[in-house]
Amino acid sequence: MLTMALFAGDAGAQLHAIPLARPDVVYAMEGYSVLAPPGKNWFELKRDGRNVYFGKKIASRTHAFIATAMSGLIAEKFEKPEEFRNYVSRMLPLRGGGRHTVIENRVELDRAAGRFCVRHYTKAEDRDALYARGKMLLAETIGVSCLHPDSPDLSISVSYTERGYQQEASAVLRAEGESFVRSLKFTSR
Repeated sequence: MLTMALFAGDAGAQLHAIPLARPDVVYAMEGYSVLAPPGKNWFELKRDGRNVYFGKKIASRTHAFIATAMSGLIAEKFEKPEEFRNYVSRMLPLRGGGRHTVIENRVELDRAAGRFCVRHYTKAEDRDALYARGKMLLAETIGVSCLHPDSPDLSISVSYTERGYQQEASAVLRAEGESFVRSLKFTSR
């Protein structure tokens, strides 16, 4: 939901936009690390001890691509991975709101990422983007959410979102997003 909220604001309202000189930079956060997204024209938009947001410079005013890594403490306890999957399913937007209408949500266990990890996908219609002039854009968010294996009260989510007209969707950008998501590594807190 946060990812879609980032698209709702004006790009000029970003806290900062620092160009990434190299894609192999490790971002060490509290309890995890990620590599910067690969490819050219990436910018770090925001970073603190738990979260980092990246944006990709794209020529089209209707096409946007971001990658985010976020973490937070959660009070709920989970005995089984399926319980965590159900929790993430409840946290994803079911209907959207305002300018976004969520049309699809999927959450599946992802044992390759970790025992308490899920892969998630959300597709939404954006009907009020500034430069779309009233036409509908699609926003798709793909990522992984995990409980830290040594600190089950720490939830970590790494994802990317592409928004634009259907014909603007890019396999190259999605490959960069997938590389970013797969770079998640758990570290000690």
